Amino acid sequence: MDSTENRLFLIGFLAIFSLFFLNVYTPFNMEQWDNVSSNGYVVSGTVVLLASQFVLRRVFGLQKFKVYSLVLWGIVDLLLIAFAMYIAFGPELHTLKEKFLEYLITLKFVGLIIAGPYAAFIWYLWLRQKIASIKVAQNNTLASPSHTGDQLLTITGENEKVILAIKYQQLLFVKSAGNYLELYYLKGEKMAKELVRERLKELEKKIAVTNVVKVHRSYLVNVRHISSLKKTKKSYELMVQHIPDIIIPVSSGFKQSFEEALKQKVIH
Repeated sequence: MDSTENRLFLIGFLAIFSLFFLNVYTPFNMEQWDNVSSNGYVVSGTVVLLASQFVLRRVFGLQKFKVYSLVLWGIVDLLLIAFAMYIAFGPELHTLKEKFLEYLITLKFVGLIIAGPYAAFIWYLWLRQKIASIKVAQNNTLASPSHTGDQLLTITGENEKVILAIKYQQLLFVKSAGNYLELYYLKGEKMAKELVRERLKELEKKIAVTNVVKVHRSYLVNVRHISSLKKTKKSYELMVQHIPDIIIPVSSGFKQSFEEALKQKVIH
């Protein structure tokens, strides 16, 4: 629920549901309450949700939520709405105990009205995200036919003369060395290394598959040949098959794209 659209959707959904529920069902002996229309309660709750989602989250730096943190923030919303209702519409009481008990009653009513719809909306967002992830995975599968590993990565020299061609499925990783590139690849069952005159930026433009990704300003790695990875303070360190003595760093700037490529490796 990080986008403005989703937050407004939540607030609008809860406002419409609450207005319908209070007017149609008149719950909790509402007709015996003080002369406050249901519109007053709905407007107050809506104002609190707007402040919570667009002001408090910004103040506390909570712009992105995971599922558990979204549930916790939902509880905070309930507490805040109940407090606002108590302040705006609660009776005048003298003792702290009476005030606390009145707040608990208000919290119970608020929870009975919006806790269910709030939870349902969170479930809806989770389900929509899962469906979107499945569609992306399916599209990536269709866009990456099984024979892509047979395609060739071709390195050309002067006059566009081919000096090296490697199947993508054989490529292990590429390391930049100034104006040269060190290409590590499989030749049969053994590792081979070639030094060619080309810049990494130029080679990137030729890459035709999604499993060869840039993980550092000096490295391209075929994620299908990663043998192990180690989490570091800011990112990862990688080792590839057949080359146990070389550790490849993943810089923080390429961490996200690397993780996406790694997910695709797991899916396929």
